Amino acid sequence: MAQPTHQEQEQEQEEQSTLRIAVVGGPQYDRLYSRLATFEAKTGIHVEIVYKGSHPELNDYIATAFPPADNNNNNTSTYKTPELDLISTHIKYAPSQAHYLQELDSLSVSQEDQDKFLDSALEACKIQGKLMQLPRMVDSRVLFYRADVLEKLGLDPAQTWQDLAKCASIIGQAFLPVGTSGQHSPEEKDSRVAKVEVMQGYVFPGKLSGLFGTFYELAMMEMRHPEALFDKENRPVFEESTVVPVLRYMRDLVETGAVPADIDHYYFDQVSSMFAEGKVAIVADWPSFYKDMKQRLKKVPGAKVKVMRYPVGANGSRSAYSGMHSFAIPKSCRYPQEALRLLKFLVDDEQQWLEATESGSFPTKKAVLQRLVDRTEEVAAAAVKKGSSDDEAQLDSERLGCLRATVEEDMAMFPHLLTYPELEDALYPMIQDAMMGRLSPEEAARQMKSRALRPF
Repeated sequence: MAQPTHQEQEQEQEEQSTLRIAVVGGPQYDRLYSRLATFEAKTGIHVEIVYKGSHPELNDYIATAFPPADNNNNNTSTYKTPELDLISTHIKYAPSQAHYLQELDSLSVSQEDQDKFLDSALEACKIQGKLMQLPRMVDSRVLFYRADVLEKLGLDPAQTWQDLAKCASIIGQAFLPVGTSGQHSPEEKDSRVAKVEVMQGYVFPGKLSGLFGTFYELAMMEMRHPEALFDKENRPVFEESTVVPVLRYMRDLVETGAVPADIDHYYFDQVSSMFAEGKVAIVADWPSFYKDMKQRLKKVPGAKVKVMRYPVGANGSRSAYSGMHSFAIPKSCRYPQEALRLLKFLVDDEQQWLEATESGSFPTKKAVLQRLVDRTEEVAAAAVKKGSSDDEAQLDSERLGCLRATVEEDMAMFPHLLTYPELEDALYPMIQDAMMGRLSPEEAARQMKSRALRPF
């Protein structure tokens, strides 16, 4: 009886393999996973999503599957066996996970393949100079606003963050009913009845890492020198001269009605939904929420949406809290070659094009980004040539232009610290307490500095 060839053995192994993966979930991310069936049909490798949740939930799940870092004993044999072959991660979280991630050396990902990624994206995926993940999408916020509401109230788009605070406060005090372009019925004009939900001016995540991110980008635009938050060795210092004005600004937003009074209840998904449902006039949002936002806003009468880069801060700079979603292979992987094929499939050009066109994400591959730019400009130019007022095509073009400028010039990247997630978790409650008036900005700043200087 003839023995199977090496190629036949490999094919048989692929057919028997089932890759177990844990991924970040949500409408903005799930479109990619619909492509797993294509991967399975093409390779014969089965894929099982054993966990899907928000990033905080996913991180908690992964943390329970793997042991903490042990500097004295860091080889694969000491690891538990979670039977995870690939995971979603993020450049913010990967440093704290690096002790159980496989390095992607040049034998795994050739230099030719690496060169296909945006230089900044690939560099951000390195930890201590080693490539540990491949970038899925760039996450960087731009500012969306209801131009129809601003026009109704005679307001101009904000040039500075102080302008934005004043603009949002005026909108919040105008008692515009939700879901309209700002027109009151005669009864509403007289009574401003409490049971009519009114439009809010501005909103951002008021808890967890989303709140810390908002604080971080505001602090980057407030500080007078580059080491006000982290020194040259990336050790946290959190100088009070930078922290206090930011906390005071955030408290003023609440006190003046520029943001909802219960802002401390909102996280990313709720923030996006508020704008998409016509409940808020100004929001900073991520690329992957864009397509869903546009579809939902079509149901809001008279909504005219515009987009812009962030306003400038006190030091004259723009700074948008940014990061990158990614995929990585853990050391627990049972089928390294098959997992590597899946990793490359999930970030290849076809999948990045799907996410960019169906969700609105910002691709990390050079060719896909150029294709997206060409397509967007072509559609916008065709609309102009026809003499049609295609507001959607114009918005698509302006948004992509703002995103490119933000990614190239305004990204506020956090330090690659092992303990950065713990730092966020420890400090955001103090930011929230100052914002909601439970602590003075000065006391909250002192507590933040004291906590940041202690080991995690």
